[in-house]
Amino acid sequence: MKNFIYKLYIIAFAIPLLFSSCESFIDLQPLDKISTNDYWKTPLDLQNYMSQFYPALGSPAGGKIYEDINSDNMLSTSPSLIMNGERILQTGNWKNEWSNIRNINIFFDNYQKVKSDINAYSQFLGEAHFFRAWFYFGLLKKYGDLPWYSKALEIDSEELMRPRDPRTLIVDSILVDLDKAFLYLGDRAITGNSRINKEAALAFKTRVALYEGTWQKYHANTQFGTPGANPNKYFQACVNAAEELMKGNYKVGIYNTGNPSQDYYQLFGFDNMSGIDEVLLYRAFNTAEALANETQYFLIKAPNGVCATWELVSSYLGKDGLPYDYLKLSKTDKGNAFLSKIADDCDPRLKSTIWIPGDLMAAVFEHITYSYPRLNGGALDLVQTGFQIKKSSNPNSPAAGNMSEGNSETGYIYFRYGEVLLNYAEAKYELDNTVAFQQLNLLRKRVGMPDFVVNKQSLDLNPVNYGYPVSDALYEIRRERRVELALEGFREMDYMRWAASSIFKGKRLKGYPFKQDEFPTFHPSLDQNGLIDYQVTQLSNGYQFRENQDYLYSIPQDEITLNPNLSQNPGW
Repeated sequence: MKNFIYKLYIIAFAIPLLFSSCESFIDLQPLDKISTNDYWKTPLDLQNYMSQFYPALGSPAGGKIYEDINSDNMLSTSPSLIMNGERILQTGNWKNEWSNIRNINIFFDNYQKVKSDINAYSQFLGEAHFFRAWFYFGLLKKYGDLPWYSKALEIDSEELMRPRDPRTLIVDSILVDLDKAFLYLGDRAITGNSRINKEAALAFKTRVALYEGTWQKYHANTQFGTPGANPNKYFQACVNAAEELMKGNYKVGIYNTGNPSQDYYQLFGFDNMSGIDEVLLYRAFNTAEALANETQYFLIKAPNGVCATWELVSSYLGKDGLPYDYLKLSKTDKGNAFLSKIADDCDPRLKSTIWIPGDLMAAVFEHITYSYPRLNGGALDLVQTGFQIKKSSNPNSPAAGNMSEGNSETGYIYFRYGEVLLNYAEAKYELDNTVAFQQLNLLRKRVGMPDFVVNKQSLDLNPVNYGYPVSDALYEIRRERRVELALEGFREMDYMRWAASSIFKGKRLKGYPFKQDEFPTFHPSLDQNGLIDYQVTQLSNGYQFRENQDYLYSIPQDEITLNPNLSQNPGW
């Protein structure tokens, strides 16, 4: 497996050199006809060509630990530019953002030159459809309406001067690509889960369809919505894809060994995830072949001022399945005592997500036990909220406790079955007000929590204000999603599609209740409840998200100058 991954990434760097003229739009030079005509001969040519796109799926050096940075789940030393409405109009162009799509379309323009039976290369054809969907979805989340291109364009192609197509056309085209990907790809049982497979295509379809359904519902009658869009069409697509995955003969499941205090925690810290049914697609690493990340280093040695927030922590229910009074506890238990108490009293996913005093951090390279958060630490070890991130750590990893960067082999998950269940639960409720108790209880059972129930919002002692009314059931479904997927990179995507900047606008993200005895010479800013208020000087009036503008990026100004048919996004 690791040799395959190594070869894949070597090929990924070699293919662009072979097609060095396959650049992007404005700088485009004509393809070298000789090399192109000589290349498309065998299924191996197609396999090698598709391998160049696997690195572009993305996997930050620090793993997933920074991926909620533009949300109310996570705080860093500087406020998020997105949340605070500080992004400026993009100058320049977007040509590099389209290069992968153009190179995928080169594949579609040429793959039929291979004379072999389609069964010899169907996997790679499926990957091409998946990758085009992946790259387009990334652009959709950023820009909304886009031009849809299904063939590689040349520098003089008339299509370069087209206006943007409605985002619904883009999403419909993405879903068609994913249907074709599903048709051609192999099952995970055949391909493994470090190569794109049918299960991953279905999971991706649930993500895209839920995204667009909720976007169109909650942005309806605004500049960000699409006139005439039907959200239920996308909710149904999400439900259908999830039900196919849930009911079909696929290699899926929730990782559950019967150890509720450890199973959720351990899921995210494995180096080798190939045998975990819940992980539908992931990136594997191998330090011996110069493929590594820094996950364990950041989580154990160098949090770098990136930490969880009171807003995230206080969203976890008590072990009894009822809202927990974190503020009441903060009056009597502060600092380490507060951390230890909530670990004892609350949903076990909480103590799997943040470090608790006494936790074993490293047991291989050196033995390290967590003692306390470095509220007054330096740049590397600062944990200014008191909630140091634990999720994705693994004390038994060879990299745990290693002071050197780049030694982790922790797997990077792109899709897992737990997300599919949550996508299904949300889409199903949005579609017909059905609560997917069975699916949600699979997640609860893993951690030993009571079955999912619909608590009344009026009982929530740490309420979330979405800026509009939601039913009690939807409120709890969104809470379950936040808790289960915490710090996995979904929160920004969620509040964007929900049109829910109200959850943080005009507010600051807080830390835990400070205990002076634990830091005799340190005096952080505190709010009226004694919670650390790190952002008080940075954000005196809280985050200033611009609702008429910040749900999308601006189209780069040079593109609008070059193509007057392109329209700018709202507010820019």
